[in-house]
This record gives sequence, C-alpha cells and structure tokens, in this order.
Amino acid sequence: MAKNKKKQPKQGHPGRSQHGMVSVGQVKIDRGIDAMTPKFVRWYSQFDVDTETSLVVLAAVRETLYGYADSAPLDSVTEFDVRLLFAAMEELIEFQSGFEPAEQAEQMRGLIHMAWADYLDYLEEMGLWEKSNQDLQWLRSKLEGPSLFATDDLEVSAAPGELEDLLLTDITKLPLVHLARNFAQWCANETGPVQGRILDEDFIPNAAKALSDGVLKTFNTEQAEQVLTFTFMGLLRAEVVALEAPNQLSAGARFSEFQKSTGEVGFATIYMFMQTFLDSYLEMPEDTDPLVVETWGLANLWILEGIEAMGHEVAEPRDEQFSASVWEAAHQRMAVLRTLGLVEEGEYYSLPGFVAAFLTDIDEEIEDENLDEQQLDSKWDELMALLPDESQRLKREEPYTGKVLQLKLGLQATKPPIWRRVLVPMDLHLGDLHDIIQASFDWYDGHLHEFRSGGYKGTSYGPEIEEMEYDEVEDAFLVSELLKAEKDRLDYAYDFGDGWEVRIDVEKVLDSAEGQLPRCTGGRRMAPIEDSGGPWGWAEMLKAMNDSAHAEHGEVSEWFEEMGMEEIDPAAFSIEEINEALELEF
Repeated sequence: MAKNKKKQPKQGHPGRSQHGMVSVGQVKIDRGIDAMTPKFVRWYSQFDVDTETSLVVLAAVRETLYGYADSAPLDSVTEFDVRLLFAAMEELIEFQSGFEPAEQAEQMRGLIHMAWADYLDYLEEMGLWEKSNQDLQWLRSKLEGPSLFATDDLEVSAAPGELEDLLLTDITKLPLVHLARNFAQWCANETGPVQGRILDEDFIPNAAKALSDGVLKTFNTEQAEQVLTFTFMGLLRAEVVALEAPNQLSAGARFSEFQKSTGEVGFATIYMFMQTFLDSYLEMPEDTDPLVVETWGLANLWILEGIEAMGHEVAEPRDEQFSASVWEAAHQRMAVLRTLGLVEEGEYYSLPGFVAAFLTDIDEEIEDENLDEQQLDSKWDELMALLPDESQRLKREEPYTGKVLQLKLGLQATKPPIWRRVLVPMDLHLGDLHDIIQASFDWYDGHLHEFRSGGYKGTSYGPEIEEMEYDEVEDAFLVSELLKAEKDRLDYAYDFGDGWEVRIDVEKVLDSAEGQLPRCTGGRRMAPIEDSGGPWGWAEMLKAMNDSAHAEHGEVSEWFEEMGMEEIDPAAFSIEEINEALELEF
C-alpha cells in the first residue's frame, strides 16, 4: 500500500493512531510508569496530598510520553529529549483544545504543566534525572511560561477558543508584519501624478531606503533587499497590493484587512502572506555557489529542528563537516529571522508556536471563497518537500483477497534462535516490510536500515535519504518483485552500529489468507532490546542479568529496570502483542 504524503486529520489522541489499540512503545511506557508508581506515591505523600492526586500526575505523564514515543525513540520514562517532550506536551494540549470549551482546555493545560513540574522534582530529588541541569532548567522555564494555545496573556476580541484569533493576536506583533504593513502603505502611496509606485529595477532599493528606519537598519544591503523581495511576493499573493498595467502598484483588495488583521478575512490574508514569505525564504536558492547552497541547507536544518522543539544550540561549536564560512553565514541567516520575530531569542534556535503552526499546519482549511485552493495545494506540496515526512499509511477500505507470502524472519547470530513467521500481502512495498519487521521484533525504528538481494554484493534497497547511497529506493519496489516463490530469500540489516541482521525466507505462497493482514502466526523467544549491542551484546547482558555474581550484574539490572523490565524471560514470546502492533501500523 502506498503511503499518503499529505497530513491526515487527527482521529484520536495524538499519541495513538487508533482508539483502543496499544502499541509496543506504549507497553514499554506502561512498564516503566507502573514500576515507579509505588515509590512516586510514597514520595508524593510527604506533601500531605492524597494518593489519587499522585496517580493523576502519573497519568498525565504517561499520556504525554505516549505522544513522545509516537514520533521519537524513548530511552526510558526517566530519560528523554526535553525539546521533543515539550513538543509532545503542546501537541496533547492542542489536540484537547479542539474538543473542550476554552475554560476546560485551560484547566487541562494547567494540569499537564503541574504534573510535569512535580514529576521533574521527583526525578531530580531521587537522582533519576539523566540529562543536563541546563535541560532541566529549560524544561521548567517552558512549563512556567505561556504555551502556544494559552489564553492568559492574549487580547482576544473574537469568540474565545478559536485558533485564528489566538494566532492573529501574536502574529500582528511580529516585526515582519510591522515591516510588511509599512511596505504595503509605501507601495500604495501617491508618487507624482499617478497612484501607487512603479515596479522597476529601482523599486526594491528605493523601498529599502524609504523603510530603513525600522528593522531593516540592522541588515546589510543584501539582507534588506532579500527580505523586502520576499515580503513583496507575500503582499502580492495575499492581494494586499495589486499590480496594474503598466507596472503600476496600488492598494489590493485585501489592503485594509491586512492593516487591521481582524476576523476571518484578516486571518486568511495574514495566512497567505506568512505562507508565501516562509515558503520563499525556505526555497532552495537558484545560485549554485556551494557556499550559498550549503548555508541555505544548514540554516534550514536548524529551522526544521526548531519546528520539532529540539532547536540547535546557538553557541554550539562548529560541526567540522561545515566550513567556518558556511557556519558563520548560516548563523547570520538565522539572525535575520530572529530580527523579524520568526525565531525566538535565547540559547537555542526555537520557533514561536504560531510560526511552527504555519510551517506544519498550512493545510488547515480556511473558510474563504476567495482563496485559490489549487494554488494553496501547490504551495503545500512545495513546502512539504522541505519538512520532515509525516506520512501515514492509508488503511485498506476492502479486505485483501490476493496471494499471500508466508515469510520466516530469522534474527541471525542468536543462540537459541530468535525468529518470527508472518503472513504478508504481495501488494506491499519493501518500506512496508521494514515496518513489519520492526513490529515483529519490538523495535522502534530509530536507526538506519537496508534490504539486500543477491547476497553481500547484490542490490541494496533503502529509504530515500540523501546521505545514504542505496542502489534503489525501497518504496519503489513491491515485496512480490523480489520474493515470488518458495525458497526465495532477502536480507535485512538494521542499526549498522549494533549490526542486527534478519534473514527473510519465503516458506509458502498462499492463494489467500483470512483475518488480519499482515499477521504474525508463530515465533520463538523474546526479541533483543534495541541499543543492547547487537547479538553478542544482548547475549552478554542476559548472562549478567541472570548471574548475581557477575561483575556487571548491578549495572545491567539497573539498565533493565530503567527500561521498565525488572524481570526478564528470554524465552517469552507473545503473538498477541506483535499482532496488536501490526494492526496499529496497518
């Protein structure tokens, strides 16, 4: 089944794809929280608070971690990336805000922030905090400050709870919007006997001089003219200014709405302007000079990291793969965005919530008949090419009735053997088979992988990643193109550091199969935990875990405990858990 590139509407809790389904990642979180609950309740009781409140706190923490694990690998319930965590928290709040009245949504926001403040206190006091003190303070400051959808400090004049009104209130304070309003006014002013400016080769330089007393005074000539060019493109597209023949500018149909920026039409106008400006700024430059291209790529990488709330640290030493010139130029590019208010001030390159919302949610429907939906979709596709892939697999509308492969997935170099037997429809792609393997071995897809046909020197297949040199893109090939008959074989490698290798053998080709597809029908032994050092490392960890006299028994036991697994049964195997994960995925 092909994957849908366009973002799907939310259909349940942001950390869960289907109501009632429990993913393997959620099982890990449940184990970790459940193991910690008795100690946390005892710790919480010292503040003369009832047990129920402590359990509510852990429930809020659990729900947030579900969302975190849905988009990023989670080391343990006590170790996580603070910026990814805060992004998951905001997504949970945003999701709930769409269903609750404003007052109830605000209460939920307070509950989640309070719960995490208490949880951080517990981790710190019990010596369980795994990250730096700087990360701890950063997260605490975020919990104390306003979130994207907080309404305490917003002067909302329209109906409460509407995202458009919340966004407009803060967006209109941007230096960029202030500049755009002045620019629009300048474009429409009289000059000589005609109404409006003349669009010629001196238009942008003249505008830079006329508007030099604002934010432009902090830019050099090249930066100022680039910002004004992108601003002008946004004003034209949003119909704030209009171009009349011959090359004469005037106030556009939405000039007054843009200057006031209120109501539905005002939001649509701001939306179109911001979308065009950001799209233009993110677009790959036509200049083929390596310095320009590398600078653009590095700065865009930092922007994308900022969208995911894991912004690049401003003072971080230069990465040696980038020259000093590129590194400095990328920082200058980010400084322009900071001056315009599109990147926040601080130690990291983080984005204001409403800017991230424009970059990640630009497909939200705007009820305005004047918008060119075809043009909007075109811009969506262009911008999505620069954003992280948020693709989701489309669910089948009709049961699969074609031929089915019975595959044996054998994890190599493990003794006793670890294997899975799965039924796989023949119309799936290799990318789908990768997801099946991940679910079958309880891995979280946090590392690179590849398929290979014809042995070590054969053809390699992998995801479309610029940094990797695969022979073929895996999503371009159906499983049935490489696995057609009994005894056909394909090799799969995952996490090139740990070196997990899975041999894929066709045991049977069935005319059809009833029930859930894909489906696990058999297997042996517990799958090794990810990041455990490969087959050899996993075997050594099991030895240490099962031998109290082993020199590393304490360290390994603590590692398993942090994973929420105080007791390990290497012989355990559950078809039910694997099929739950497969049904959730497919």
